[in-house]
Amino acid sequence: TSTLFWLLWFTNHICLKCEERSFRIKMNEFAVKYKMRDLIQHIDFRIVNLNNRSYVNGEMIVKSDVEDILMHTTMDFWKTSNQKKIKLYDGRLDACQFLKTSHRNGLFKIYVKSFKKHIHGNLSCPLRTNFNYTLTNWHMDEKDLPPFVPLGTFRTVTEYFTQDRLALRIVTQGKVLSYKTN
Repeated sequence: TSTLFWLLWFTNHICLKCEERSFRIKMNEFAVKYKMRDLIQHIDFRIVNLNNRSYVNGEMIVKSDVEDILMHTTMDFWKTSNQKKIKLYDGRLDACQFLKTSHRNGLFKIYVKSFKKHIHGNLSCPLRTNFNYTLTNWHMDEKDLPPFVPLGTFRTVTEYFTQDRLALRIVTQGKVLSYKTN
């Protein structure tokens, strides 16, 4: 029976991973505002739409090493069916620790995994002076998400603090759409 259990478990998990998703993620906004001009040398991020998918490309260079980064992040979701706002998370945490550890929150785990696939260099603390942190064709891969995600609109606001000052604010808005929707 042990062999049968593992065979069924393995088959079930392989099928969940390979199952085609009936939805896609489309980002409408990826806005980065930086507040510490004495810290950020260059920053530029933009959304590119290609082949019915939205990607984020961009780069950031800091003027000095950044050793401590605190993060406040929230995500709200509105289901298409009822437009009732659901707060998926609202957390304050050490961003350096966040990048190093495995996460209990499944959304955080998916986000970090996705982000690390598309960033040039090792995204860890301290952020290095004059290093070009480049994000290339970043998108949320539907295969990394659960097979059943409700259709709707999402908005995230993430603020990064260092030396007790707000350094960056990133606002992302988008939709979870049916593949049938253009």
